[in-house]
Amino acid sequence: AYLQVEGAKELTAFTDAYEDLIEKVMDRIEDLAMKRAVSRRNELRDEANEKLDEAREELEQGRADAAKELAEAAKEIADAEIRLADARAQIADGRVKIVNAKSTLNSKQRELDNAWADYQSGLAQWEEGAAAYEQGRQQYEEARAEAEAQMQEGLELLEGLKAQIDADEQNYEILQEQIAKLKAQIEALMAQAGGSMNQGTQQRYLPPEPETGGEGQPQPDQPDSGQEGSEGDGEEPQPVPTPDPDPTPNPDPNPNPVLPGQNPQELIEQLQRQLAELETNSQMLLFKIEVEKQAYAIGMEELQAGQTELEEARAQLEASREALEASGAQLSDVPSQLASGQSQIDQGWSELQNQEAELDKGEAEIASNETKLADAKKEYEEGKAEAEAEIADGEKEIAEAEEEIAKIELPKWYVYDRSTLIEYSGFGENAERLGAIGRVFPVLFFLVAALISLTSMTRMVEEQRTSIGTMKALGYGKGAIASKYIGYALLATAGGSIIGVLIGEKILPYIIVYAYGILYQHLPQILVPYDWGYAAMASGAAVFCTIFATVMACYRELDAQPAVLMRPPMPKNGRRVLLERIGIIWRHLNFTWKSTIRNLMRYKKRFFMTIFGIGGCMALMLVGFGLKDSCYEIAELQYAEIQFYDGSVYLQEDITEEQQESLTKALDEEEQITKYMEADMRNITLLKGKKERAAYECVFSEVEDIPQFVDFHDRKTKETYLLSDEGVIVSEKTAKLLGAEAGDTIEIKDEENGNKEVRIAAICENYMGHYIYFTPSYYEDVYGEEPEYNSILFKVEDACTNTDMEKIGRNVLKEEGALSVSYTHDIEKQLDDMLRSLNLVIVVLIISAGMLAFVVLYNLNTVNIAERKRELATLKVLGFYNNEVAEYVYRENILLTFLGAVVGVVLGKFLHLFIIETVEVDSAMFGRNINMPSFIYSLVLTVLFSLMINGVMYFKLKKIDMVESLKSIE
Repeated sequence: AYLQVEGAKELTAFTDAYEDLIEKVMDRIEDLAMKRAVSRRNELRDEANEKLDEAREELEQGRADAAKELAEAAKEIADAEIRLADARAQIADGRVKIVNAKSTLNSKQRELDNAWADYQSGLAQWEEGAAAYEQGRQQYEEARAEAEAQMQEGLELLEGLKAQIDADEQNYEILQEQIAKLKAQIEALMAQAGGSMNQGTQQRYLPPEPETGGEGQPQPDQPDSGQEGSEGDGEEPQPVPTPDPDPTPNPDPNPNPVLPGQNPQELIEQLQRQLAELETNSQMLLFKIEVEKQAYAIGMEELQAGQTELEEARAQLEASREALEASGAQLSDVPSQLASGQSQIDQGWSELQNQEAELDKGEAEIASNETKLADAKKEYEEGKAEAEAEIADGEKEIAEAEEEIAKIELPKWYVYDRSTLIEYSGFGENAERLGAIGRVFPVLFFLVAALISLTSMTRMVEEQRTSIGTMKALGYGKGAIASKYIGYALLATAGGSIIGVLIGEKILPYIIVYAYGILYQHLPQILVPYDWGYAAMASGAAVFCTIFATVMACYRELDAQPAVLMRPPMPKNGRRVLLERIGIIWRHLNFTWKSTIRNLMRYKKRFFMTIFGIGGCMALMLVGFGLKDSCYEIAELQYAEIQFYDGSVYLQEDITEEQQESLTKALDEEEQITKYMEADMRNITLLKGKKERAAYECVFSEVEDIPQFVDFHDRKTKETYLLSDEGVIVSEKTAKLLGAEAGDTIEIKDEENGNKEVRIAAICENYMGHYIYFTPSYYEDVYGEEPEYNSILFKVEDACTNTDMEKIGRNVLKEEGALSVSYTHDIEKQLDDMLRSLNLVIVVLIISAGMLAFVVLYNLNTVNIAERKRELATLKVLGFYNNEVAEYVYRENILLTFLGAVVGVVLGKFLHLFIIETVEVDSAMFGRNINMPSFIYSLVLTVLFSLMINGVMYFKLKKIDMVESLKSIE
């Protein structure tokens, strides 16, 4: 952090000092090489002499141990003779004990037989009780089934009665409503009849005459006048309902209309008769409901009483069953107890038989031991002679070891730097990968952000054209007018840049470095210092783009006359589009779609800016998803389609033939191993011109079995290759870094014997590491010697789990010739763990691209509505509803979204390929694939943002005032 802050000058000075220090250290190491070699040889000799002294001590100890063992053997022979005499006495005593035990077992057998008789009697009594219980249970089931059938029938009757009660109550409520309506109608007629009588009108009721307008026509939207002679109350007499003799009411009564000339008093009397009839029906229906409710309550009580009787009977039966089960449980334990007793007796007889057999065996052993004792005396004499021979051999081996110690040569000195450490190189590769992403993505985001700035500032200047025209008419100069907008753009951009630098250079790097902290648990702290160089570069570019866009927009507006500027800009003229010339399509489009397509071509700037803005954002999201697809599938591609073996056993350097055969036998005994093959795998350096690359040299022992372990094919054409004696097969990334192709010749670096030239027969797909594959014959042609196999590749059954495979590895490591065992699933897991750290980086990219897409769509839609405000207001004046106006705009937005998505798919594919090749590290090759779900996710997110923007824009469209279209331009 300090170096980054202080600047490149101090960083360069530190780098130079560091390189000088490394050079001095390497020179010092070379000076110490010979001294350390001599010291190492002396250490080896000292260690060998120590082991030799230990061997001498062991030899002397062995001589003493042999003498001691011989003395002990002589003593054991004497002790054995004593033990034989004791054994004969013990056998005689055992015979007496066996006779007594047989008498005891016969007595116990008689007691057990009496217990079995008692058990049989009790079992018979229990079975009688069980039969009685079963008979009672069957009677209960029959009675319960009959009772439940009767209860079900009664319940159905009660449910029907309940439904009838509900229907009657509903009819009663309807009758009450009809009665209330009739009462209200009667009161209205009585009031009307009273008014007419007061005026002295005695004639029959006649329907009212409609009023006429100025030319004798009825006036619309005017109520009809009332009865002739009424004083403009305007109320029409209510019709008279027809009486219904059925007590069930009509749910929607429609009274009969008043006949012309009918007397209101007669109508009132008729309605009163009908009211009396309805009230009578209502009382009868209410009485019926009460009777039905009483019957329903009595039925429910009877059902509940029947249910109670059934529950009591079931409880009695359950009590009987529990008592029977308790006695049965007691009886069930008796056979096991009796069987246990019988088993003990049988076991006693068996033990007696065993003891008799042991006694017989002991007698036989005594006879055998007497023979062995004679043999032991003979072996004692032979062991004495053998010990003396082994001591002589040990003295000979010590003399040979002394000669080998004198032949020890100076060891070879190797110097390695930290780049040979996998942890160090992996850390550097992750940093390089992240740096490559950092070099590419900011440019893409900046281009889209520049597009937003361009549209925003252009829109702001165009919206202020009236103010610009006014200031220009008042005598303001172009510079003074433009400075207002340039200052605004400068302040906005500078403020945004400061916020972006303060937040962006802290939060996002911290999130990404924290994600990588999963792999490196021992990082002391996360340092995210401010890089003022990047901050100044990004801020300067942002200010330049925004100011440049503002100046260009002001320049275009300031060239016009004040009178022109104070008038709104002329709407874009509509023109014929190319699609109109394709008649078969154009004729099948309705008016709405035709106008939509013409509007798209009418505003060309918005058309292209929207397409490229949406396309760029979708391309960024597609790249984010594509990075995950390309990175996460390399492990599966590498170990499912290219390398099929499940593990490898690495052998000891000085493995003997006996150890090799023992290891092979151990692999054969593992049932889950289906196939194995020896291989020679070593680290070498490949050269082509000035380029060099470290790689694994792989030589397989059985050429015909290679397709079962490794598949050689081309990544693009999928053409399969066979390893032959005509050349080697090189992995794709290795050939790319060397700049080699099939048919070229490359060299294998060999400082001692000179570089070896090999011909590339084919280039195969490979994602992890660098490989060059040989046949044994071609290896012998190149090196002039047969390969020395240092590993064994093996495959297991598909059903074999990782735990089973590790168990196989532990069994193999028990062999002396096995040095270590590695599994491809462990490598695959490590690769997945490493790539999982990219998850958060990819999520940040996708979220950032999505937010950018949202801003682009919102900005462009806002500009679209602002430019066409008068047009949309005119559509409202012409009768378009809010939804129709929204659909008019939405249709264009959705079409532009899908067109932009198509552009984004093409742009994202090329961008993804470029970024993948950029972020790759030398030791791995990422996939070039983007899976179909990634396209779908990117499209769905883009469409979702478009729909969200359309939802927000709806409220702006709704607020457009129709008066805007009627205002004078002047």
